[in-house]
Amino acid sequence: MFFSLFFNIYILKIVNNDFNFIIKYRIFAVIVGNIIEYIILKIINSKNAKIIYSLSFSLLVVCIGILLVFKEKIVNYIYLFQVLYQLMSICYSAPHELIIIGSNNGKTMSSFLANLNILESITTILTPIFSGFVIDKFSYSAFFIMLILEGILIVAVACKIKDFTVSDKTLETKKFWKLAKDKKHLKAVYNCMFFRRISVQGAITELLPVILFLRLGKELEFGTYNSIFAVFSILSLQVLKIINSKNKQKKFYPYLAIVIFISSICAIYNSGFTVLLIYYILMNTAGTVIESEACSAVYSAINIDELSVYKKEHIWIYNIYMMLGQFISYGLVYILYNYFYNVNVLGIAVAILMFFLIIATIYLRKTERYLFENRKREESI
Repeated sequence: MFFSLFFNIYILKIVNNDFNFIIKYRIFAVIVGNIIEYIILKIINSKNAKIIYSLSFSLLVVCIGILLVFKEKIVNYIYLFQVLYQLMSICYSAPHELIIIGSNNGKTMSSFLANLNILESITTILTPIFSGFVIDKFSYSAFFIMLILEGILIVAVACKIKDFTVSDKTLETKKFWKLAKDKKHLKAVYNCMFFRRISVQGAITELLPVILFLRLGKELEFGTYNSIFAVFSILSLQVLKIINSKNKQKKFYPYLAIVIFISSICAIYNSGFTVLLIYYILMNTAGTVIESEACSAVYSAINIDELSVYKKEHIWIYNIYMMLGQFISYGLVYILYNYFYNVNVLGIAVAILMFFLIIATIYLRKTERYLFENRKREESI
């Protein structure tokens, strides 16, 4: 939660609100992350998956320790820090995703991911407000010490995790791509991932916390609102689980994206905090559902049409699509921020990015329809 909510705010305060600084090191992080992703997918197997996964938590402790030692001077080493942080993230996410992809079929994946996201949101209810309180009343250094102690506890728990079941198959990207380019549902889900990264998983991940913090001004208030948003996320995911139990096609994704887009436009022309708050609530309800369903679709897409042996290749390909989407996302924000100055420039950037969410949900709808029809064929057989 610190790195997703407070880290950029911490850096932004050090560099006197220079948002360009954040954009530059985030683009660097995307490139480094994809290189590390390829290396990890290349070497991961059933023998080292647990080691790689457990290593991520040790690296997390090291990252927090570096922040505690260097404090404000971390901006001088931000690119080296990002290399370490990306290594930590990929060591966690690569085995994590491989396990998720192999653990559920298309029928259960959506609810399974909804449950995972609910668990994450439950921790998010208390974490931001508590984090904001510690930072606001004490300091970031005090908070870093607490995170290090928590990280050490996580390392101890990770040692008890059983071995992962991960394929020992070598990475065959070219062979997989020849098969994938003729699969309409894979092409659709890759396009979904591309536009998703332009919109909700690109520069917006930096923009939303910064915009809200600039309006509130204090970490405690910022944390409090994010705790409230977590409650909305849980409620929306519970509704999604109810919809899943009906076992019907879900055609509502584009409509949810359109509502979010309209609310972002309204937030530009009405500077009132209530309008902005409505947008954030929609992002944590409709946006959360879209995000959960997009992950479900991309994980389920490889488990049909006899493609399940290509899980590693699938992860690598959709990460390339997402990387390209992130480049466009950060590029758009950089151009707007530097060459079209306006008092609402960050809000305008958000609205433009939200338009691409509509396109992402159209491709998500195509993928979901294919997966649904495939399940129906299997059930009839």
